[in-house]
Amino acid sequence: MIHIPKLRKVKLISIFLLIFFGAFLRFYNLNFDDLWSDEMISFWLSNPTYSFSETLKLIFESNLMISFEVILKNFHKLFGYNVHVSRYLNAFISVFSVILFVELLRKNSVNINTVLFGTFLLALNIFHIRYAMELRSYTLTFFLALILINLLFKDQYLKKDITHLDYFLIILSSLLMLFCHPFSIIIILSLNFYILCLWVLKKNNNSNLKKIFFLNTFVVIFFLFFYLRGISHTPYWIKQLDLSFFTNYFFSSFFGSRLIGGVYLIALIYLLTKSLKEMINKANINFFFLILIFFTYSLPAFYGFIFDPILINRYIIFVLIPILFLISNLAFENKNNLTKNILVSLILILTFFNHFTENTFKQFYTEIYPSKPQVKKSLEIINNSKTLSYSVLLDDNNERNINTIYENYLTNYSKKLKFDLNFVNYLNKKTLPDDLWIIHIRDITEIDFKKPDNFLEYTIKEKKYLNRLELYKLKKNDT
Repeated sequence: MIHIPKLRKVKLISIFLLIFFGAFLRFYNLNFDDLWSDEMISFWLSNPTYSFSETLKLIFESNLMISFEVILKNFHKLFGYNVHVSRYLNAFISVFSVILFVELLRKNSVNINTVLFGTFLLALNIFHIRYAMELRSYTLTFFLALILINLLFKDQYLKKDITHLDYFLIILSSLLMLFCHPFSIIIILSLNFYILCLWVLKKNNNSNLKKIFFLNTFVVIFFLFFYLRGISHTPYWIKQLDLSFFTNYFFSSFFGSRLIGGVYLIALIYLLTKSLKEMINKANINFFFLILIFFTYSLPAFYGFIFDPILINRYIIFVLIPILFLISNLAFENKNNLTKNILVSLILILTFFNHFTENTFKQFYTEIYPSKPQVKKSLEIINNSKTLSYSVLLDDNNERNINTIYENYLTNYSKKLKFDLNFVNYLNKKTLPDDLWIIHIRDITEIDFKKPDNFLEYTIKEKKYLNRLELYKLKKNDT
């Protein structure tokens, strides 16, 4: 029987409990908010009634996040196409990500305190929790990035004993990651730059390095062949980076507030400054993560200054991996016990108590309010009225299938609630009901509600505002 020292056993149990607590925060009240427009797109693309070829065609026309939409489609096949089922996929993936992060720390640090600290930081990270509860590809991108890094690194260096199965899994996880979100190309480019540094700094000509470098290059070229042919636009709503970005680097979003983000940022800069020379000399995983952080910010920012802005916080969610790993690892490599204890204690306290300002904890002791369009409440209002016909404010051109996306979500939600409502696509109908409700979803548009031309002879009888959703009751004028 293996003997585990009592203190180590306590810490191992603590790691397990932190994973469990993190899972609880991700699953509890998972569907408190209804889906917002971007999530509705994923819900529509993953409709299991579409054939595989139809799904791929729609994905190429929409967002090119093939991996996530196809996995979600199969998840729906297994567990049902239900508006309250979909988000469970990301919640599970998020929990598995915490477990994979624990494994990464375990394999690449010598101190169990590092593992315990790192587990706490990711399990309770507000940004990671927030996107575990959203039906988008970012959580899966994070998970696939962790798979890839775990496959490549052990004992703080690139593995020397990489098997044929490992190479296959590296290629597979790289492709899935790239086709989950294009920003993950930064991880591959960072890895290749790291290998180039090993060749130059360490004169390391290991054959495995050459294989990984050329496999990565092939994977990137393969991805770009499809991506550059499929991409149709740059999001118009992303703003150019301003000066405040360079004082924060999204840390306020990543860690809950400007104060706490500032503490994390100062801690990271302090730890990197103290360890920089050693990191470069060793050229280990810490050095790779430093490269990854640098490229994650610099490449999209540089592109944005030359062409169109493309950098927003959720696109680079994977940068939490190097940030949290380096803070965890370098904090316990610090030989100054006083500084180490103050730094670790401050981060632990701020991270935990920040949740009392977030819905994660507030939901247990006070009323919380939806942050996304209140679709369920709008359908309940319609169902409780005498007017059971409804529609959504439709786009005359059905740009990017937005009308179909909204109709799909609303009709499926109505079915889930067992409401006998009549959705009216007024663009395709000559005869319209004398009265009906129109839902105007405002989360991705600044356009104010205007009566469609089909309803010029109608009067607005009621208006309701439901958190970035407006509900209008229209009645035909008496003739």
